[in-house]
Amino acid sequence: MKGPGILMFNQKYETMKKTAIFLICLILSIVAIGQSETQNQRVDPEDAGFTPPQFTGIENRASILETDNSLLVKNYLLNNLICPSKSAKCWKEGTEIVQFTVSPSGNVSNFKVINSVSSEIDHEFIRVLETTDGMWKPGYSNGEPTAMKNEVSMLFKVGDYDDSEIVNYFTEKASNYFTKGSLNLLVKNKPEKALRLYSKAVLYRPNDKGLLLLRGMCSYELGDTESAQRDWDRIATLGGIEAGKFDNDLAEMKGYTKMTNILAETVD
Repeated sequence: MKGPGILMFNQKYETMKKTAIFLICLILSIVAIGQSETQNQRVDPEDAGFTPPQFTGIENRASILETDNSLLVKNYLLNNLICPSKSAKCWKEGTEIVQFTVSPSGNVSNFKVINSVSSEIDHEFIRVLETTDGMWKPGYSNGEPTAMKNEVSMLFKVGDYDDSEIVNYFTEKASNYFTKGSLNLLVKNKPEKALRLYSKAVLYRPNDKGLLLLRGMCSYELGDTESAQRDWDRIATLGGIEAGKFDNDLAEMKGYTKMTNILAETVD
C-alpha cells in the first residue's frame, strides 16, 4: 500500500489471528483475537528465559491446558461478550485493542484501551476481561513469575462475513483512508484533514506502523505533541522502524527530529 511519497510500513497486521466468526445482535462478526508484548515488556524473542502470560480458562489453574491458547481466549470472550446494542445499531466497526497487566499470581488489572471501536464496546470488552481474574498463567522471566503487560484484540464488523472478507475489507478501508490522508499531508499541506483520515485508517489497522508514524506527524504539525508522542511510542512498542525507511518528504516537517529520536531508541 503506497501513498504519495511514502511507503506504508509493516503491512502485515501483527496482532491479527484469524478466528471463526459468530453472530450476535445484528449478526456482529468478530475476528482476530491476539496477544502481544508491550512497551514495558519489550524483550528479545529469542530469549529462552522469557515466556509471556498464557490464558488457561480455569480459575486458579497453574498450568496451560493442552489446546491452542488463542483459541481458549477466543472461546471465552465469545461465550461471555454481550453485544452493546447502541454500537450495533450505529454499525460501529473497527479493531478493539485492550492492554492489561497479568500479575505473578495470574490476576488481571490496569486495563487500558489502546484502540477503541466505541465506548460501549470498550466497557463490555473490559468487563469480560475482568472476569478472567485468576485464569492466567503468569509470564516468566529467567524462571521467575513476573508481572507483565498483555494485549487482546478483536475486529468488529456488522454483517455476515467470513474471515478473509473481513480482513480484506478492513485492509481496503485503511488503504483508502491512508492514500487520501497522504495526499492531504504531503501534497496539499492540509495536516488537519490528513489527521482525520489517518485516524479513520488507524481504527481499522491500529498496529500499522506507517499509519501511526504519519498520524503522529500530523499531530505534531498541529501542535498536539502529546498525541504525536503517543503514536510514536506505540511504534516503538511494536518494534520500531528502521530510520533508513523514512521518506525524504518527512524530513522537512517539524516533528521529524523528535520522531526519529523516539524510534532510534528501539533500533540497533
